[in-house]
Amino acid sequence: MRAQGFVGDLLIRAGVVDAAGLARALEVQATQASTLGRALAGLGLADESVVAATIASALHLEYLGGELPDVPDAVAAMLPVTFCRKRGAAPLAFDGKRLRLAVTNPVDDSVLRDVEFRTGKKAVAVVVTESWLEKLFDRLYPAAPVSSYDMFQTADPAGQIEASGEAEYNLVDPASLAKDVQLPPIVRLVNLILSDAARAGASDVHIEPHESQLQIRQRVDGLLHDVLAIPHHLQDATISRFKIISGMDISERRKPQDGRSRLRFEGRRIDLRVSTMPTQFGEKVVIRLLNADKAIAAIDQIGLSPENLRLLRSLLSRPQGMILLTGPTGSGKTSTLYSALSSIKSSTNNIITLEDPIEVQIPGVNQMQVNTRAGVTFASGLRSILRQDPNVILVGEIRDQETADIALGAAQTGHLLLSTLHTNDATATITRLFDLGIQPFLIASSLVGIVAQRLVRTPCSSCRVLQQPDADTIEKIGGASRLPSDGQWTAGRGCDQCGQSGYKGRVAIHEVLAVNDEVRELISGRAAEHAIRKAAQQGGMRLLLDDGIDKSARGLTTLTEVLRVVSHGDPSGRVAVDPPRAPDNLPVPDLSPAPQTVAAAEPGDPGEPPRAAARGRVLVVEDSATVLSVVKYFLELEGFDVLVAENGLLGLEIALRECPDVIVSDVMMPGMGGVAMVKALRADARTAAVRILMLTSEASVESETEGLAAGADDYILKPVEPRRLAARVKALRARSRPSGQAPVMAKG
Repeated sequence: MRAQGFVGDLLIRAGVVDAAGLARALEVQATQASTLGRALAGLGLADESVVAATIASALHLEYLGGELPDVPDAVAAMLPVTFCRKRGAAPLAFDGKRLRLAVTNPVDDSVLRDVEFRTGKKAVAVVVTESWLEKLFDRLYPAAPVSSYDMFQTADPAGQIEASGEAEYNLVDPASLAKDVQLPPIVRLVNLILSDAARAGASDVHIEPHESQLQIRQRVDGLLHDVLAIPHHLQDATISRFKIISGMDISERRKPQDGRSRLRFEGRRIDLRVSTMPTQFGEKVVIRLLNADKAIAAIDQIGLSPENLRLLRSLLSRPQGMILLTGPTGSGKTSTLYSALSSIKSSTNNIITLEDPIEVQIPGVNQMQVNTRAGVTFASGLRSILRQDPNVILVGEIRDQETADIALGAAQTGHLLLSTLHTNDATATITRLFDLGIQPFLIASSLVGIVAQRLVRTPCSSCRVLQQPDADTIEKIGGASRLPSDGQWTAGRGCDQCGQSGYKGRVAIHEVLAVNDEVRELISGRAAEHAIRKAAQQGGMRLLLDDGIDKSARGLTTLTEVLRVVSHGDPSGRVAVDPPRAPDNLPVPDLSPAPQTVAAAEPGDPGEPPRAAARGRVLVVEDSATVLSVVKYFLELEGFDVLVAENGLLGLEIALRECPDVIVSDVMMPGMGGVAMVKALRADARTAAVRILMLTSEASVESETEGLAAGADDYILKPVEPRRLAARVKALRARSRPSGQAPVMAKG
């Protein structure tokens, strides 16, 4: 269910807040990622508990406040704390059949679906406030305070990790600071942070000062995770220790600094690239971890589809020209470049690279490090390389017009040149070259191909199961017609091996643009990006999104992951992004619709009271209590008399007894499903003419055809926009069907 309109209308109708106050609260909520109830309470517009109780009343759900309940350890262990905190939910009790679940946003039925997916148990929502839930979290999952490091005496990682070549330093700060940073607890703490990051496979470690603590975060598989909070009084000593091992000046705190070091951990060499930056509460440190012993993957092992692999090999076989790799930082561009170089390396080639930094040593390749202090920039270094009789040149990045001009010139004079840019996709790279001031004719004559790349997480192999994508994701991806019909869709449930995330490891998705004559002509004429993209697709280029869909269908990633990393315009022109957390709670006034004789309000007019059964009787058959309550609420606002049933068998019984005007039914339900119920209704003379609207999360032609063939009149995908659903019901009610007439085949 889409929550924004539902919650806002409910609050206004209940008299909890006016439209202006609601707008203010929604702005606050968007910036703070909190519930609507907390946002209203923070503005002094409503009591948080009143908001939550009102939602519960409207949805006919239980509201729980006051004293915290005693939750058995076995029940608390049914869901991991990371999942609970992320989704705003916590287990309360389990009776052997149903799991009572405290939720702050009962309108979001995806929470219940996720819990049922993880536990295999039926979940029932209990509405609570965000403040109450945080207190419950503190009781169920107490965080161990980081106030003492005596634990390092029994679990000291210092023997497992060592820094090579610590820089010498001269102290300007008080001598006490120098003494503090050499204390064994601080040394062991820093070693623990680094060894834990290396063990977790983190690409980066963030040390972030806050007002009351020093927060440690790791980036694993592309996403940051909190791992440790260090007391504020240890902040200066901890940060100084990191600066010492990376050769920085610990007395300089007002300017950003860069440093480096190398660790030896469990037999592996790990290079550290360290940078500091002054912030409001002290210096922030970011450490990039690079595996110096990492083997370079063969070009056919880096995740390229067969067609993209063929295209890239064809580009690399060119005797001259420029090949560009594009993507954001951390998208695997350097690894792909190294694999490409390894595939063409031979005793007859002179390959020279210019990098900042050199991440992996490649035998048989001459690698040069950028050193701005010594005057070696990308531009000056590239000029020097051209005097070294190279066949193949790799330039780590094209950052300015000077470097671009030299690189394009080299690509026209018998050299194959590879480099990178930071753009969203392959065709945007051409626009970026225009923006650098490069003449279109020079680009057209030098550029032979572009590879765009992203990294997406792969479902954890330890907890991976088959799972169809939900309707909301399918809608964002562009509809079911864009998906392969034989896809093997998977998802991770979440386990200890993947830190309850459901993902472990990453795979690349690609977009390979081979510059053909048509594309070259468009570049020469400085054509618009969309025109170049269209020509490239006609020439065989598949978009990042398409490659992501294909890999999702093979179980290598998920559509949710693809949408997370690929911005795309769908047929409606929208950009797919992770939606903000939906608002939830509302007030306690009695919202039960009372019979009225005035005209019913149209959707979107919160001021007029609804009319009762003048518009007819509707039966809603749905096994999700949340969806059932929201649909019932909105249909009653439209003046319908609403009957409810939680499964197909009960729905059939009520329909035969009450003969409603319209039936709204889910497809997938325990016992008798929606399709079986529709067939039974059509076979009985009493209900043969009733209008039937099907709800489903499965967006497939087969599913829709099955429902319509059984006798349904209309079909709509979840998540349902309540007003759209009400409009569909009114339209069905307005259409009369003579008894025995076949249903109209309508598309939702």
